[in-house]
Parts: sequence; structure tokens; C-alpha cells
Amino acid sequence: METGYVVERITDGLLELMKEKPFEEITVSDIVRKAEVGRASFYRHFDTKEAVMRHHLARLLKEWGREFEAIGKLEELGPSLLRHFYGHRNFYLLLHRCGMSYYLLEAIRSTMELDNKSDEDVYPLSCFAGGLYGLVDEWMRRGMAIPPEKLNIGFPWSSK
Repeated sequence: METGYVVERITDGLLELMKEKPFEEITVSDIVRKAEVGRASFYRHFDTKEAVMRHHLARLLKEWGREFEAIGKLEELGPSLLRHFYGHRNFYLLLHRCGMSYYLLEAIRSTMELDNKSDEDVYPLSCFAGGLYGLVDEWMRRGMAIPPEKLNIGFPWSSK
């Protein structure tokens, strides 16, 4: 089996199981059974089920990063990110419903490489990361029912 395929099967299996029962009750055995892959395949790619979630979040944010780079306009940073979250809202709402939305903050911090920033740079970026997380967390709490263009967010760098 191809590596990408196995990782995708494991991720899809975990996400399906999260729709069925609490995350804490899901075992690696459940995941590999649902994914129809061997236990060794799971451990070849991941140490824990939490690592599967972190990998998936990082992949989604990198996907958005590539999309944003293709746009190439700073004023589209916030709107494009909100469109990304909305486009993947089923996943983000599942994450929230399972009490795991804090993984999103971890992924945002990791994507922004906050641990590698100087004191001079880290605080403004940390403020942005926390604000973004707070915004999306509140949006998830409310079911992401409002589309991003209706959120009336005045990003300081946007043209709104």
C-alpha cells in the first residue's frame, strides 16, 4: 500500500469513528479495523490517535497556505482563511463537538512557528494566533451557521 493512501485511510477511519463515539473511547484497534489497514501500518505512521488528528490539522492548514500563496494578496489572508475553515466545517465542527478544538490552536501556533520566533516577533504573532483561534472557536460553538463573508470581521489588513 502507498504511504499517502494508508495515512488517508487511517485519518478517514478515525474521523468516521469520532462521529460514532467519544474520542476517548476510540482505540487504535478500532481505527485500524475501520481503516482496513494493519496495526503495524498505523504505528509506522503515527504514535497515537492524537498524532493522527495533529497530522490532519497540519495538512489542512498547509493546504490553505498553498491556496493563499497562490492568491498572493495580504488583504485576502483573513478572508481566505475563514473560507478554508468554512469549506472544512464538517471536520472543524466534529473537532469541536469532541472537545478537541484546542488542537486547532496548537496547529495554528505550529504553522506560524511561534516557538522559533524572537521575543520581538512572537507577541504580535501570538496575539493574531490567539485571536484567530478565539474567532473560529466561537464560530464553531455557534455551529458555523454564518458563512464567512457575513461574519463582519474587520481584519486590519483587509479592504473591508
